[in-house]
Amino acid sequence: MTHANKDIYQGEWLNGKANGYGTFVDTNGSMYEGEWLNDQQHGYGSESWSYNKIKYTGQFVDGKKSGNGRFEFEGGYYEGDFVDGQFHGYGKYYFADSGKLYEGDFKNNNMDGKGVMIWPDESRFEGEFKVGKINGKGTKHFANGNRYIGDWKNDQQHGTGVLYHLKDQTKRQGEWQNGKRYSWISPAQPTHVSAFGKYNNQRSSVGGGRNSIGGSPTSTFLKSRMSAKSGVL
Repeated sequence: MTHANKDIYQGEWLNGKANGYGTFVDTNGSMYEGEWLNDQQHGYGSESWSYNKIKYTGQFVDGKKSGNGRFEFEGGYYEGDFVDGQFHGYGKYYFADSGKLYEGDFKNNNMDGKGVMIWPDESRFEGEFKVGKINGKGTKHFANGNRYIGDWKNDQQHGTGVLYHLKDQTKRQGEWQNGKRYSWISPAQPTHVSAFGKYNNQRSSVGGGRNSIGGSPTSTFLKSRMSAKSGVL
């Protein structure tokens, strides 16, 4: 069926409405193929936009992305839970521009809750996120083997923490402000190499070998992306 505005629907009908399986193409270049209920996308389907290479495949409820799905854009992707068209629940987000991968909690399109961020240089953060940034308590494993455990604010060490030096096999407690060490609270103390965990002998698979998919949602999370540089202490 071709509408007056030249949008096209081909598929199953019931009581004069799209019901069942069908394909809809509008004049703006977007296309949806999948399940319908009472003229709304409902069930499993795939939606794409030819002008910006964005694609979503997954569940819909009452015309909105809800349930589990995969959103691809400009080489990056989000895969996980959706609620009312937003990243909400548990999911993975791959940053095509920097090669970072986040896996954890999302809220209203933002990394929010518990999560893990991995950088291509094998640095790794595990801890708390708030409104798209590292905020709260967490552990950062650096590429040189050092490790910081403590407080964070807006992606930076901020507050009290303990820094572990792999080379010297020591640990030391200190105060940080806006990513810079402000003062030491305790003298360096010896620690066993086992305190650094198995992570130092592991290699992450971020960067190569991951499925790349791509677009650019307009949430605070996507507008205020974390720096691609992981830093070294």
